[in-house]
Order: sequence, then C-alpha cells, then structure tokens
Amino acid sequence: MIASAQDNYDNVYNTSKSPWAKKGFEISFGGGIYCGSKKTANYYNGAPENNIRLNLLWNNEHYRRDVINVLRNKYHYVDEENIKLREDYNYNSHYNIAMDIAVAIKYRFHENYYFELGYSFRRLTASNRFLFDFEGGIPGNKENPPWSDWQNIVAKEDRHYIDLSVGYIFQKHPIAKPFVALGAQFTYIRIKDFKAVIEGSVFDLMGIARYPNYVPGVQDMPNYKDWAGVGYGFFLNVGLKIAVHPSVSLDPIFQLSVASFGNSEANLPGFYTKLCCNYVAGVRLVLNDALFMRKEK
Repeated sequence: MIASAQDNYDNVYNTSKSPWAKKGFEISFGGGIYCGSKKTANYYNGAPENNIRLNLLWNNEHYRRDVINVLRNKYHYVDEENIKLREDYNYNSHYNIAMDIAVAIKYRFHENYYFELGYSFRRLTASNRFLFDFEGGIPGNKENPPWSDWQNIVAKEDRHYIDLSVGYIFQKHPIAKPFVALGAQFTYIRIKDFKAVIEGSVFDLMGIARYPNYVPGVQDMPNYKDWAGVGYGFFLNVGLKIAVHPSVSLDPIFQLSVASFGNSEANLPGFYTKLCCNYVAGVRLVLNDALFMRKEK
C-alpha cells in the first residue's frame, strides 16, 4: 500500500513521470467569452454601401407604407410626405460580448512542445441605431419634435474558426504549467439575422434584400446571395495548465487573434476585410490519453 501511494505521488508530482510530459494526445472542451472588433460591426449600420441596407426598406413603396403607418401611430401630427429616413449613418456599431465554444486535439511530440488543431464557434450580436426626420417639426418641442426616437438595427453573425498551432509548455512545476502557442486560423462567417426594429415593429432586412422589388401578390425574383465569406488570421494563446489529476487538467486561457473576415466581394460588399484584433478568455477541460490506457500489471 505504501508503494502504491508512492507511485501515485510520483505520477502526479514528478514531472519526469507525469503523463503531461510524455508523448501523447490530449482532447479539450472549452468555453468562455469572445470580444469581436467593432470594425467589422459597422457592416450592420444600414449604410448604402452594404448589400443589406436601410434604403432597400425605405425605397420600396410597399415597405415604406408599412414604416410610415408604424411611425404615424405614434407621431400623429406628421404628414407622411414629411417623413424622411435620415442618411447620417452611425459608423459606431459594436458587438455584444459573445460566448465561445471550443474543442481541440493536441499531440505532445516532446516534453515541452506540442501541435494543436482546434475548432471554435461564436455567435455575435451587433447593434446600431438610426433616425427618421420630420419636416416641420420644432426643435425642443416634445409635442412636435423634428425627428423620431432612436430606432434599432439588430443583427446576428455566426463565426467559425479552425486553428492550427504549435506550442510550448513549461514543465518546471508539477501542477501549474504555463504554456504559450502561436498559430494560424481560418475563418468563416455567415449572417444569420439582420433586422430593423421601428417603434417595436420588426422588419427583416435580409428578406427585403432577397426580394428588393417585392410587390404584394406578384412573384419576385429572389436574390440568392449567400451572406457569408471566408478569412484568415493569426493568433497567440497564453494559458496555465492546472493538472488536477494525472489525466485531467483545467486550463484557463487567453487568446489574441488578428484576423480577417468575410472576404467575398460578391456576397458581402462593404464588409471590413482588413486584419483586426479579437479576444477570447476562457477555460478548457483537458483529458490526456493516459485516461484511456490500461495500466500494465
């Protein structure tokens, strides 16, 4: 029993005998928070240089009629011919903090070095605001203002990442093992939702962009654009492996990603495709291959 306890102690606390220092595989599952660059979020401001834009809503006679009815339900004093979409677009869009979901497989080919292949998914929500001007309104007059309250744009964007990296792990301490990795990543984004919310009424801007010449009762030729595009990037991972068991660890990790998205002029004209910074902070649950190997007697 004493020998068995000593063997277990050595497996955990002796770095030369630890499975984390031997050649082998690891698989990890993780989650965390993701902060996307606001530079790409400006695609969702409704400006005319983008293929999903507010003027498609306003320039279509039937959609415009629906918008005017919604506005006049609140602003009774405004004549419909005096309602104008303000074209002073807000280039200060931003994403909400998103959830990061990740899975990866790692191969330790040396006590300190490893290769890692990973996949991660993030769904981002972007938001912006816009106004309607009312000709004849009086500035400062609450009963007859010259513009509407702020109206909202809300969009959802799915991001897929494939990461390939090489890393270095410090084996000086038996439990706490800092690591760092550098790698390349391939990105794919798809716009899932893009809506304008006007006085509580929702208008599907993606649907309007798909059928820009919509007339009730008349079949329109749909726009079959796939609002998606690929990209590339580079990243730095910094983390700490906490070996809670010879085969299980919890790894807090931080990632700085410098990436490009939406490189498809046909599908996403106007999308910001230059490299920009994005950040991830999370925790991984890591299992190594010793967990699945039978101990030799």
